[in-house]
Amino acid sequence: MTGFESTAEASPDVRAAWVWQANSIRDGGDELLANAAKHKINRLYVNVNMNLSNEIYREFIAKATEAGITVEALGGDPSWAIEGREGPMLRLASWVSEYNLAVEAAERFDAIHLDIKPYVLPAWNTDASALVQSWMNNMTLLQKQVEQTGNIQVNVDLPFWLNSYTVAGKRTTQDADNETLSHWFIGRFDHITLLVYRDTAQGNNGIIRLIEKDMNEADAQGVSVTVGVNTKPMPGEEFTTFADKGTAELEAVLSEVADSFRDHTSYAGAAVHDIVYWSQLAPEDEPAPAPDNPVSQPKIRGTYIWEASQVTNDGGEHILEFAREKNINFLYVRLDLEQPYSSYRSFVKRAAAQGIEIHAMGGHPIWGKAENRPRIQRLIDYVTNYNAEVEAAEQFKGIHLDIEPYTLPEWQSDRDTLLSEWAANIAYFHEETKRHGDLETSADLAIWLDTFPLPGKDVSVSEFMIDTLDHVSLMAFRNSAEGSNGIAAVVSQEMEIADRLGKPLMISVEMKENFEGKHISFYEAGASEMERQLALLPNLLSDFQAYQGNIVHAYDYWAEAKP
Repeated sequence: MTGFESTAEASPDVRAAWVWQANSIRDGGDELLANAAKHKINRLYVNVNMNLSNEIYREFIAKATEAGITVEALGGDPSWAIEGREGPMLRLASWVSEYNLAVEAAERFDAIHLDIKPYVLPAWNTDASALVQSWMNNMTLLQKQVEQTGNIQVNVDLPFWLNSYTVAGKRTTQDADNETLSHWFIGRFDHITLLVYRDTAQGNNGIIRLIEKDMNEADAQGVSVTVGVNTKPMPGEEFTTFADKGTAELEAVLSEVADSFRDHTSYAGAAVHDIVYWSQLAPEDEPAPAPDNPVSQPKIRGTYIWEASQVTNDGGEHILEFAREKNINFLYVRLDLEQPYSSYRSFVKRAAAQGIEIHAMGGHPIWGKAENRPRIQRLIDYVTNYNAEVEAAEQFKGIHLDIEPYTLPEWQSDRDTLLSEWAANIAYFHEETKRHGDLETSADLAIWLDTFPLPGKDVSVSEFMIDTLDHVSLMAFRNSAEGSNGIAAVVSQEMEIADRLGKPLMISVEMKENFEGKHISFYEAGASEMERQLALLPNLLSDFQAYQGNIVHAYDYWAEAKP
């Protein structure tokens, strides 16, 4: 256990909320604090953006302290549990520790708050033992680092069902010889937020029954516990949320839970996930009021056309019909460079008349290698020569690359060389395209590339790509807009970079069937759920000027998607 002093005394009636919108404090956080006052919140778990200045945090936390609200530095990603991927977690801890040492007591974070959730990763189902071991090892590394600084407490989110797994990564029914994972965490951290997402207090599936064992263990070890509940809409799993129950029922259940655990020394209070949904929760029998200033919808709504023959064989009328049906105004269209220019002229002209912007697309993982730069040149030459010969209404507006060299063997054997060559090819692509005219340059970018520095440069791969190109499409392949591993959260770093550089970003989501994990694609959930999640993004990303719209991967899968 870390055992460090907090800047505030522990309270038996904590009312906390998660705040995943890191930029909500950028303007002083007055709206956030007003919202907290409305809900009588006295503790906020605020997602940290380390690119914001210390002054922004000092101002916000000082205001929160004056209002009687403690602030915990929130961060987390499932990958933080993987061996070798703990770096961002350790950097967060270092940043918070250094920040706290540099500011006054009333301006300090009260704790680091971790929301990691490795159980959403595919490895949890295929090799839970290895993932559990690496998770525990990474948490131990974190504790050792924090112990050296000695000035910050670490609190963690845990699902209530973690007591059904042991430290060996096996079900307790199959492994009676090892301690449970929840017991391991409770024995090592000062405060636990138990995620017990249920909408009733009583019964076999109610909050009280589900966490009794963990509360008793926390009592025995002198650890405080906050009970976490959910207000996010969960279609098909309504029993896990208060989204359709109303404020009165939420408060009644929280009161019942508090009364039941009042005699437990471990009980500290309740936390609600998250402040945005809590604020949207309407009183019973009253409709939720419309926002005074509704967020404008994104400009771009597009998809990928990977089969050039779908355009060249029949003129692509079925694509344009689909675009009309789905209100699509943007297409990346892969070109067959063996086709004459006449194969594309009519399609591009009819699309333009329909208000659709067309960008010519090409790419392959090997295009990331220096030896394959001529392939990029050939695409540039084709598009620029095409545009020079056709009418203005028939011209492509840009060139888009999908390269993804991290699928090549060299990514493991000689990554630095591959990264350097890829970056050089991208720079060449942009410069050569601009030499011929004003075509827009763009590329697809994996969201996790912000963790890779560009060899020999003081920037990440993501920042280099965003800075070099006219726009980037972030492959945010997640099927939920919210949460620590949701679309909004996983693109926040790139959005910050793009805002700083004044560059636009698009968010690309997956509709293709995917076997890496259920959280990746909308294949199972279907088109309606995808639309519902995408509709949440304008509000979740309202702080970012960079966010310009959404691209669905891809036309073939979207056209055949479940309703």
